[in-house]
Amino acid sequence: MSEHYKGRIIDPRAYKLSDGTGWSAKVCIAENVDSETTIDIPFSLIDIFPTKESAIQAALAHGKQEVDKRIRSSEIENIFDEANKLPAVSRQPFGPSTNLGVTADLGSARDGHSQPVPRLKTPDDPFRS
Repeated sequence: MSEHYKGRIIDPRAYKLSDGTGWSAKVCIAENVDSETTIDIPFSLIDIFPTKESAIQAALAHGKQEVDKRIRSSEIENIFDEANKLPAVSRQPFGPSTNLGVTADLGSARDGHSQPVPRLKTPDDPFRS
């Protein structure tokens, strides 16, 4: 009784309790990573259900919630990654009057052109010249 949901396969399962007092439930969520790899993530529900059908429905609902939660968290992660991405900079000689081999960080000026970012001389920093 698997169901496709937002690119994943949700497989709910119900198990009759040995004492006959009800049913337990488990759900596996299958996600294709690439053409050869599939990840199965199992979740066990802690509730006891009166019928097999109610256990399966609860497992299916829980599986959908987990898929939605993971999609939202990955979307939020992508937003943070984009917001915190540093711009790419190239390193070029500071100018024709500079000694060869000495480079400066480049930034974007307001007009969009690259311009060198001046280095601060700090006596405590042995890596700055």
